[in-house]
Amino acid sequence: MKTLENTKLNVTRYLSLVMVVLMSLAFVSCNDDDDPVMPEIVSPVDLATSLQQITDDPASYSGDISDSKKQILISQKPKFNTLIAALVKSGLVSTVADADLTIFAPTDKAFEALFNALGVSGIDALTGEQLSPILLYHAVAGRVQASDLSDGLVETVNGAYLTVDKSDGVMIDDATVDLADLKAKNGLIHIIDKVLLPPSMDLVEKAISFDPEFSILVKAVVKADLASTLADGGPFTVFAPTNAAFEALFTDLGVGGVDDLTAEQLTPILLYHVVNASVFSFDLSAGPVATLNGEEVEVDLSGGVMINDATVIIADQQATNGVIHAIDKVLLPPTNLVGTAISYDPEFSILVEAVVKADLATTLAEGGPFTVFAPTNAAFEALFAELGVGGVADLTAEQLTPILLYHVVDGSVFSTDLANGFVPTLNGAAIEVDLTSGVMINEATVAIADVKATNGVIHAIDQVLLPPAMNLVGTALSFDPEFSILVAAVQKADLVSTLAEGGPFTVFAPTNQAFMDLLEELGPDVTSLDDLSVELLTSVLLYHVVDGRVYSSDLESGTVTTKNGSFELDLSTLTITDANERESGLIADLLNVQATNGVIHVINKVILP
Repeated sequence: MKTLENTKLNVTRYLSLVMVVLMSLAFVSCNDDDDPVMPEIVSPVDLATSLQQITDDPASYSGDISDSKKQILISQKPKFNTLIAALVKSGLVSTVADADLTIFAPTDKAFEALFNALGVSGIDALTGEQLSPILLYHAVAGRVQASDLSDGLVETVNGAYLTVDKSDGVMIDDATVDLADLKAKNGLIHIIDKVLLPPSMDLVEKAISFDPEFSILVKAVVKADLASTLADGGPFTVFAPTNAAFEALFTDLGVGGVDDLTAEQLTPILLYHVVNASVFSFDLSAGPVATLNGEEVEVDLSGGVMINDATVIIADQQATNGVIHAIDKVLLPPTNLVGTAISYDPEFSILVEAVVKADLATTLAEGGPFTVFAPTNAAFEALFAELGVGGVADLTAEQLTPILLYHVVDGSVFSTDLANGFVPTLNGAAIEVDLTSGVMINEATVAIADVKATNGVIHAIDQVLLPPAMNLVGTALSFDPEFSILVAAVQKADLVSTLAEGGPFTVFAPTNQAFMDLLEELGPDVTSLDDLSVELLTSVLLYHVVDGRVYSSDLESGTVTTKNGSFELDLSTLTITDANERESGLIADLLNVQATNGVIHVINKVILP
């Protein structure tokens, strides 16, 4: 009682001093010859003094409130002796007197209920260090009227968050706002009927407090020797799987429980559920979020809150060193590409069987990073039916390898990284990406995108991609008779083995009509290839060959260097100008004809060096 009386005397003296200053200002104002400027009506006293006024006599409260609210205040006669004493004991009076704050003010009755629950006699049983975080949990920066509050979380000066519920009146955590919007010079007071207690448990203690909901999670954390990290470190955000989520995982794995898993197996899984910061639900945004595992989880807010394929079922459970969001599935971190494909069993079981038979499992498991366009089982079954074979067993490793490598791109290429055009594969040939309607890879549609693995990414597709099966010469022959003169010229110049076995090359291939036009251009003495020397033919043909695979998406306007000189290319008109200022045109519908050792672009006129 002596502490309360001393506190009351100090605040009363402070109020008297304020009133003297105000009277002095009024006296000066009355002697000013200028017309007075009417100030905004606010309480002439600060928050601490306002609390003392209400405690002494609600009728003396000087804040600007309606008559009806004033009558409610007078009738309720709330007392704040304990709150004021706590502010003094924790050294926070000056903070409340000076800072711009909104105070959720518990009455003496609210404190008495807390003391009874704690089994203590009163304020003297608590230290300033114990009181300070509790008091700061009742303060919000700025002036926040009751009408400004909305359902959700509000950050306090303590750093922790209050929960606001306006479904029935105004609830702050489990306290009811009895009277709102009492104005002071430096803020607002909302009177509440309970003392608000900030988070007092660390993340591990908080999980244990939900017993038995997270008992399996806690057991796993202890076995993985992560309890001290999650209890003492942080702040962290934990996506906490329920017991039901763990039981479903154990069933999938064919194990009895945590006892059947090693600490080495548990640790990467558990760390995949932890983010290195306090991230409340309102802080989340769609996209990847890094975890302590080193890998990322994917946040999807399109329908509720999804973390990978798990749903957040309880959000924003605060602890002293972070926040917990309960989820309905255990998140499994990415494994390597082969392990990830296997985890989708049986969706990619045929692909995995083919990879093993082609002796590519080690490459795809340990190499990379790679991007794999992964045909589903249904896609492989359709191919087997077309080929008239029963399955992988009917194909050799030599047959499977080029097909499988045609589905693999060097580097991690996510769907957002793709662009229209050609992408080289480990086969050597390129796949064509078309984004005009969904995502098409050659003739296949990407059905599931961006399945992450530790060494790359998988995109599931609905068709098996078949790479080119013929070399440049064979491909030209397959167009018979369109390139029969070109092939005859290649044979005469003894370039068949070079163009069939060498490379990769890019060939600008003149049509039969282009060669006939050239013969006519050369005059009446030249009627067929027989009239041209091998040396001349070789020179002309090599002028149509460029080293490497140059797809149309790789071409640029300007000088193009060939095996025998250079020509100028204008992509805007698809025009080639040769060394003799003659023009030839690229045929738009016949670009990017792939072969095992290169690519063909068809042109309508023979170019000359």
